[in-house]
Amino acid sequence: MILTAGGFVCGLVAGAAARYGHLCSMGAIEDAELGGNWRGVKAWGLALATAIVATQTSYYFGLFDPLKSIYATTSLDWPAALLGGILFGVGMALIGTCSFGLLVRLGSGDLRAFFTAVIAGVAAVSVNNGALSALRLQFEGLSTIALETPDQAFAPGLLAAFVGTQPSTIICRLLLCVLFLCAAFDEKLLRRPRLMISAILLGLAVAGGWVVTGLAYEALETARVESLSFVMPGGRTLLQLMSESLRDTGFSVASLIGVVCGSFLVAKLRQEVLWEAFDDVREMRRHMLGALFMAFGGVLAKGCTIGQGMSAGSVLALSMPIVVLGIFIGAKIGLAILIGRPFLGRERSQS
Repeated sequence: MILTAGGFVCGLVAGAAARYGHLCSMGAIEDAELGGNWRGVKAWGLALATAIVATQTSYYFGLFDPLKSIYATTSLDWPAALLGGILFGVGMALIGTCSFGLLVRLGSGDLRAFFTAVIAGVAAVSVNNGALSALRLQFEGLSTIALETPDQAFAPGLLAAFVGTQPSTIICRLLLCVLFLCAAFDEKLLRRPRLMISAILLGLAVAGGWVVTGLAYEALETARVESLSFVMPGGRTLLQLMSESLRDTGFSVASLIGVVCGSFLVAKLRQEVLWEAFDDVREMRRHMLGALFMAFGGVLAKGCTIGQGMSAGSVLALSMPIVVLGIFIGAKIGLAILIGRPFLGRERSQS
């Protein structure tokens, strides 16, 4: 019960926030790359900073243990994280949004997002443990960085091993201040209070996910702690709808449903619900290709713009900057492909 209700609420807040402020990761990258406008990127930085503060505060009070998450490992598979991020970024550019953005768009009546999310969900299951899993395994374990203990998979633990606990804490806090200051001194962002509120709410939703699953872990309702992520959960949702009772819904599936509902509520209140479909076959083909790239990349990287960029980032996992770098590179490649081949055409990115 904790997982289902808590997951739904976290997803509801995240979906409503993204719809309210039109918070879109691909839109932010596109504005920065093509227009030199970093407002959107800094808004995501504000979301991440909020998530870090709220998450680390929750950890300080013992509400969850990041060592019980998938990010706690004794080996960092950086090539898989980087390649996965690049593939995800390419797919994101082809579609015009990320896996989280698809759910936000779906909430406002975008049938293209529904189609693409289904393709991505099926592909993610296939890549994770189905027909395409053998192909994924070819790209895993190519080169790993050995870590002495699982806590070194997080920045504070790794830094503490080299410079000590206190200097490690100072360094992490300085990096956090940089994220906040970048947002605080951006006049374009300050003129968009809706965007800033949305970013803060998204960060709180991510932190809420850790608290919810942490409490569920203590109540023996789950075997691991986690927060928001939307690549594999899409596939899990389809499998559950086809073969299981919704009474057994876990955190990830409940949060996915919550995102769609949250987006719908805001879109309905703002009269932004509009049924949309593909313009032509080439647009449909591009979305299908993008969904496959995002699914393969997301599973390989063990997360998406939210799963790695926000959830892993909030616990300061070492995999986060590698995956995010890959996403930026991949998005840039995808944009270059679209610009160089105008017959592929794509609408401007927005959620």
